[in-house]
Amino acid sequence: MSRIVGLFISGTHRRSLRLILWLISFVLMLSGAAWFVAEQVAINMRSEIATTLSSYERLRHNVLSTFDVMDQRLVAEPCSPAFLDEMRRIAFLPDGINELLYVENGNVICSVNSGVFPHPASLGAADVDAANPFNISFWLDRDLGFLRLEGMAGTIARRGQYAMVIPGQTLPATAPRWMDQELVFRAIDSRWWHRSGSPGIYLEALEHSGPALSNLMKGAFYQLSCDTAGVHCIAGRASLINLFSLGWATVAVILLVAGVLAAWVAQQLQRIIERYWSFEARFLRRFDKGSVVCAYQPLLNLKKDLATGCEVLARWRDLDGTIVPPDRFLPIVEKRGLTERFTAMVVAYAYADLTAHLPRGVRLQVNFNIFPQDLDAGKLVPIFAPFLTENTPFDVVVEIVETAEISPETAQVEIERLRAAGLKVYIDDFGAGYSSMHNLAALSIDGVKLDRSFAMAPDHSVMSTMLTHAIDLVQASGRSLVVEGVETTDRLNALKATGMVDFAQGYGIARPLLIEPFVAYLADHGPRPLTRPRLVA
Repeated sequence: MSRIVGLFISGTHRRSLRLILWLISFVLMLSGAAWFVAEQVAINMRSEIATTLSSYERLRHNVLSTFDVMDQRLVAEPCSPAFLDEMRRIAFLPDGINELLYVENGNVICSVNSGVFPHPASLGAADVDAANPFNISFWLDRDLGFLRLEGMAGTIARRGQYAMVIPGQTLPATAPRWMDQELVFRAIDSRWWHRSGSPGIYLEALEHSGPALSNLMKGAFYQLSCDTAGVHCIAGRASLINLFSLGWATVAVILLVAGVLAAWVAQQLQRIIERYWSFEARFLRRFDKGSVVCAYQPLLNLKKDLATGCEVLARWRDLDGTIVPPDRFLPIVEKRGLTERFTAMVVAYAYADLTAHLPRGVRLQVNFNIFPQDLDAGKLVPIFAPFLTENTPFDVVVEIVETAEISPETAQVEIERLRAAGLKVYIDDFGAGYSSMHNLAALSIDGVKLDRSFAMAPDHSVMSTMLTHAIDLVQASGRSLVVEGVETTDRLNALKATGMVDFAQGYGIARPLLIEPFVAYLADHGPRPLTRPRLVA
């Protein structure tokens, strides 16, 4: 899961992400285009088939109407001259049917074109009996030699004692080039006979019935329709090869448009994804969901050469499990006005960690950084209340950074209120920014933490020289002094030798540690627990 999340939150995968989004968009565009084309092809096929079927609807109507006319008008003696004359008149009706027969007991007695047969001609067994809604029997592909039409075959339809030769059933030559068709004659019992067109399409259409898009993967589109009586059916097949060969330019345009649209969609999706998975968005979504992690950097008491305190440093656990330093998320906290809530979370997590893991009998100074805009005892005292109980083993220090937004007069009032509640107050990053000697003397603070740039400066540099003067200055003010940024043993020993530094902090002593490693560090470098059990509020 973390790998998938990493794909979205890592900037190194932007090109890969855009390519993936483009491919997905392109496939979806093509799928949409394919669906549209498939539906259009299906509509056109149905339209073409319906147009062709209309001619067979007319043929069926003509057959039925001719039988009705024969029933009404053939009243003379069967096969008599008057009977044959009337049959000829009926044959000349403009319905395309011009060979009419009179049948008795399955034998043709006379016809329009052959007159009275010297010997009755047997029709034999019908291919389709009269058990259908029209009461008509059919002989399909019957040899018409008995009608003096040698070498010819046709379809004979019979209702009662009258029969006729139905005109040939062929598909029109006007069918579109991109579609192959097959005409079949179907009986009520589902038997069918090929009548015209390309054999085999009817069976294929039966097997591939369904939505047009589903047939796309099979290489062809199929449509099957029958006339209203279900007698004549036409199956159509439009192969992709035929469609592409006739419409390659259209296909090229579709591909080009799909590619361009997919690129635009991919760009918009990437922007949405990047906004959603941006660091700020991720941080805000998980702000109240336990993603804040507290680290504890030991404070070495140089007078006792023991770790008697720590600074609580906030970290944030990203979605992929990586620990993010504060310089990335603290600006977001300030911009969004979440400083007070954030401080409350850090204090609550630290209290839970320390009370659960700190050995009994250990007294610990715990330093917290607060935002300058939150220097308000009315807000801070309730936040730190768990640490301020009567039997607490903690000495809590709040570290504030002097800024242009805080006036010394306002700061002094709030500092006095904080100290009255049991909190100590240090000025953080002294020697940088807005800190001044005047404030050092005027504010009733408990201590000063020198900016790390002093201790981290190379030996014999200007900043290194200023470190000595800064120590003298703080010593003269009577405040406790913390030097942070101690990276080397030589610098630590030099600070010890001054005898004027109370606490040192830095990677040369210990890096920020999670609670369990921190407790282990205290066991090795901290004071021994008191034998008297401590009470934890």
